[in-house]
Amino acid sequence: MSYNIRLAKKEDVVECRKLADFANDLMLSRGNPQWSCGYPQIEILYNDVELNRLYVAEDNGEIVAMVVIQKEKDEIYEKYNFWTEGPYISVHRIVSKRSGLGRYLIQMAIDEAKKIGANVRLDTHVKNINMQKLIESLGFILVGETDQKYIDKTLALTYELIL
Repeated sequence: MSYNIRLAKKEDVVECRKLADFANDLMLSRGNPQWSCGYPQIEILYNDVELNRLYVAEDNGEIVAMVVIQKEKDEIYEKYNFWTEGPYISVHRIVSKRSGLGRYLIQMAIDEAKKIGANVRLDTHVKNINMQKLIESLGFILVGETDQKYIDKTLALTYELIL
């Protein structure tokens, strides 16, 4: 795999938003309304850039994937008590136009977590079967459900990889 993976810059945000639109169309075609409310909004992506947690993958200068690797506490996850105690990294907003690249980006987060002695947490919509299969194949276990305020009011399936 020969992609250039780097932290996103402010000038990447519009392309990342287009990537999210691509993901939304794909998810809707599979019956998953997870991002059908325009998520992630451009303001969220700018915030991710400012916090140095949005990564992009480029293929010949085109942004073809993105992922958020969040090392600070995740306020969404802090409300729940089904987690393993200790430090963790959260993974959010995974999008890829290339086969296998989503797996690679999640593995990148896992490798980063190993370096700092942390577990990895992430969640997905109950109808995002492809993501569920991918993360389960990487060893994540379903630990509960979190309220992500999806447009269809569905709870998110929440996973953790204990390292």
